[in-house]
Amino acid sequence: MQKLLFPDLDNAPFLTSTDKGSCFESIWEDGEIIDTASYDLSNLEFICETLPINKITDFSVTDTGCIVISERLKTALLESGVDNLDYYPASIIERVGGIPKKGFYAVNILGLVECIDTERSEFKGRIIDGELRGIRRIHKLFLNTPPSNETDIYRVKFFRRLIVITNPLIRLFESNKFSGVKLVEPSLWDGFSGETST
Repeated sequence: MQKLLFPDLDNAPFLTSTDKGSCFESIWEDGEIIDTASYDLSNLEFICETLPINKITDFSVTDTGCIVISERLKTALLESGVDNLDYYPASIIERVGGIPKKGFYAVNILGLVECIDTERSEFKGRIIDGELRGIRRIHKLFLNTPPSNETDIYRVKFFRRLIVITNPLIRLFESNKFSGVKLVEPSLWDGFSGETST
């Protein structure tokens, strides 16, 4: 089984980098190791542009596609054996003028998987020399079953803002009730961060 991992916009804050943050680049969706000689990740400081439930959740996403998680979620992921995530210390400010709260991590997912079922899915893509090179918009999504050697969390090749998790992590997220998380069935995805009504 596969599900899409999104921030729950009803309770997860929307984060942006502060002026004191050290990296403003959109480097988090590439699926590759981040070259820390090229990017300064020493002060990843974010501010809540929205704070729907007046507290920071276990899972949120920034305007540059960076996942930010709590210490609690990081510990659970490490204990479950997920080995394709890089963690970078981060801090979050709840409101303008607030003090940065430590104990959060910016997460880089290593791996892009070509898993979109292009025969059944409906999308607008970029085709060059007869090959699909990118997808701009998806209207209906179906995923192929990934090869058995793939990890339990990965980004989708050609549409990298999508994060897919498989059974072991689905169970982890559902059983631990991490805040800020929304799991979506791929075929019910609304093209944004929720499900279409059936």
